[in-house]
Amino acid sequence: MMRNIAFAAAILLSACGVKDTDKNKKSEIVLLSESIQNDPTNTALLLDRAKYNKNRNNLESVLFDLNQCVKLDSLNNTFHYAVAEVYFELSKKPNANGKYPGLVKHHLTKAIKLNEKDEKSQALLGELLLAYAKYKEAIEHFNSSLKIEYNQAKTHMLMGYAFKQLGQDDNAINCFRNAVNVDPEFKEAFVQLGQMFHVRGDTSALIYYNNALQLDPSDEMTLYNKALFYQSIKEWNAALEAYADLHKVDYTHSSGHYNKGFIHMELELYDIAANNFADAIYSNSEFYEAYYSRGNCFETLGNIKQAEIDYKRAIEINPEYTFAIEALEQLQLKNKTFNK
Repeated sequence: MMRNIAFAAAILLSACGVKDTDKNKKSEIVLLSESIQNDPTNTALLLDRAKYNKNRNNLESVLFDLNQCVKLDSLNNTFHYAVAEVYFELSKKPNANGKYPGLVKHHLTKAIKLNEKDEKSQALLGELLLAYAKYKEAIEHFNSSLKIEYNQAKTHMLMGYAFKQLGQDDNAINCFRNAVNVDPEFKEAFVQLGQMFHVRGDTSALIYYNNALQLDPSDEMTLYNKALFYQSIKEWNAALEAYADLHKVDYTHSSGHYNKGFIHMELELYDIAANNFADAIYSNSEFYEAYYSRGNCFETLGNIKQAEIDYKRAIEINPEYTFAIEALEQLQLKNKTFNK
């Protein structure tokens, strides 16, 4: 009996020892903070703590340490860039401090003055200007960055956005192509190229959409755009297949169902079209265009009562929807004439 008690006591003491050891262990952030407290001018330690907090998205804490680094060495361009980068991220948040964009520009301008070959600061300044619709200035900074370091896929793409906004489509296309040449797995650049050629009615759009889908087969927007392009060139079967691929990813994509209904109306398959519009309504109960279109199908099929119900429902959702208003008026007028 005494032996068992002694054994139990040994286990208890051992467990307590483990707990005490755990309590004595200090976290990485505590150790970093203690080191900084002992050596407050050590920028390497401040950068380590900034990196730790950045990995955890504690951007305000990151900003504190980086600003300390700038105060300690105001002639270090990488410190200015790092601070600007954090201010830029913070400026994107809801209810962000209105001073942040100005601080981004201040630190980037300083970084560029300290190092003319600082391609990252040039690129980020271009991105800031792009966000504020200063497209020509943005392009100047993107160009400056790319002259220093050409292999920047994101910078090529952002410059493409700027040209696109200026209506310089050929330049935009060249930029997006440069982006995928630098990074063949840059999906967004392929999507942009697809959209550019889509607007032109150029079948090259399909090549770029397919490239994007090879990288991300579940990209709903690209699946939809691909189907929409086939529809725009009246390749009905290809469009229906593409919408089917979209609905494998998301069956509740209401616009996809609606467009299938439009195609089946073009093919004069009104019963199938009515079902497509029903699927669109099931996916989005406020889809007034789908109610109107289904009403149109029912009217064509001779189901006047259901057509009237659908037209009224479309108007109920959107009282200013003239197509449904006129269709209902014509339907009621015909019925009065017929019933005389």
